[in-house]
Amino acid sequence: MRVGVDVGGTKAEAVAIDAAGSIAARVRLATGWGPDAVVRTIVAAVDALGTDAGIDTASVRSVGIGIPGQVDAATGRVTHAVNLGVDALDLAAAVEPALGVPVRVENDVKAAAVGAYALHGGSGAMAYLNIGTGVAAGIVIDGRLWRGAHGTAGEVGHVPIDPRGPLCRCGQRGCIESFAGGGAIAQRWGRPGALPVRDVFDAGE
Repeated sequence: MRVGVDVGGTKAEAVAIDAAGSIAARVRLATGWGPDAVVRTIVAAVDALGTDAGIDTASVRSVGIGIPGQVDAATGRVTHAVNLGVDALDLAAAVEPALGVPVRVENDVKAAAVGAYALHGGSGAMAYLNIGTGVAAGIVIDGRLWRGAHGTAGEVGHVPIDPRGPLCRCGQRGCIESFAGGGAIAQRWGRPGALPVRDVFDAGE
């Protein structure tokens, strides 16, 4: 059994994958704010697969974590995850002792890009754009992630497009994410609801 955890700006979702590659169980929790809370959220999500979904967690052999921000996939270190309140966190080192299995960490959108590439035939080049709490892209060329010289390829959400625009969580003004990210849209919409972005689209119709 393998487990994947997708850590987003508002929710964390854990899935258990059986030997056939099928999803055996799924749980979702609210994501905590700050490094310690993020670690607790991940551990709680994996534990919930056992307590809430009935998975034998003793059969889990490895855990993969997708998380926003800049990720050093070789070390599991996360930096500049502004939508989680994380400036720097050795995530793999923090989570492995609690889970007792090997942990691999990758940027969430880059991990999704690899999955989308495989699902769509796995040939040539593909750019995957994700619009969630934040905005980012993953680029796959001939089956390999393109990370760029500094590991930031695809981090389009923090490209400024209006120097007089709204203040972004990264500290700049007018970033793409400060206009098009789900969190920014929900904040400007200003109406209550569990899914404010869907409310925006419904109003547009």
